[in-house]
Amino acid sequence: MAPVVGQTEFKDDTLHTDSAIVEKVLLVVREFKLIDEDTITLGEHDELIYDHYTAIGMPHVYDALHSFNFRRMDRFGGYLNVKVNDGLERIRKKGFNSDIKKLYIQIDPMTLSVYWFAVVGPSEDGACYTKIDSRGSAGGGIRQVEKQLPRMHSLYPTLKAVKLLEFNENVIVCFDSYGNPLPEYTNTINIMQHFYKYKDQSYTSKPSDQIALKDSSTNNLPLIQTNEASKAPANVITPVKKVIKPTYVVYKVKNGDTLSEIAEKYHMSISKIKKFNGLKTDSIRAGQILKIPK
Repeated sequence: MAPVVGQTEFKDDTLHTDSAIVEKVLLVVREFKLIDEDTITLGEHDELIYDHYTAIGMPHVYDALHSFNFRRMDRFGGYLNVKVNDGLERIRKKGFNSDIKKLYIQIDPMTLSVYWFAVVGPSEDGACYTKIDSRGSAGGGIRQVEKQLPRMHSLYPTLKAVKLLEFNENVIVCFDSYGNPLPEYTNTINIMQHFYKYKDQSYTSKPSDQIALKDSSTNNLPLIQTNEASKAPANVITPVKKVIKPTYVVYKVKNGDTLSEIAEKYHMSISKIKKFNGLKTDSIRAGQILKIPK
């Protein structure tokens, strides 16, 4: 039997019946290792934007899993587009043409969590990329993805689409469609998502190494970086690399936990935790990941 690419190990388990011998392949989930954001290289004026979301507790969990922005039926998702587009706007406000330089996606099949990391910063090719968008499928394959792309591109008639990332991963199915844990894992589901960044050709070409940042509070003097802060000229500001941190803490539900106890522990209302995590009821289960607003 040919191996499947992904975080998968295989174990043969043969079932004997009176009429036939049926071979079943059990899949073992390897330990999930999250990217260390400190290992992601940033340029002088780059920003690292990262976040995560979990599909646990949502209807049709594997459809929810690939809702990188949000799905129409209930607006659930990671809102990646919104957060990255806000970052691109911040770069332009600094006086640079903006770009999405890197995008990393990770999926933890045991918690149905999606983690993403995006690096935005000054464009290195002189173009200005002002938007990100994507289309994908949970189990539908490449044809399902490609038929969605023309309509997506039509949403940006004045912009030019440039492919940023083709995410394609076979995720081990650890839950049924209602989010109930399965006793054994014998299947995978393909999560495919094509990400595009959109170039606004109305922006004048500005190579990043030729731009002097300006600040109105210093009489429009260029911002100059120095290795010795004590020697920085008066009325000159040293630019600071800005990292956008999530505005919540992550809590993994333990056996016996209740939503009211967790809310009390973090001095938070139950309704706020439910709304932040897209929960419809007070029901939670061991192993579930909750985001607790700060």
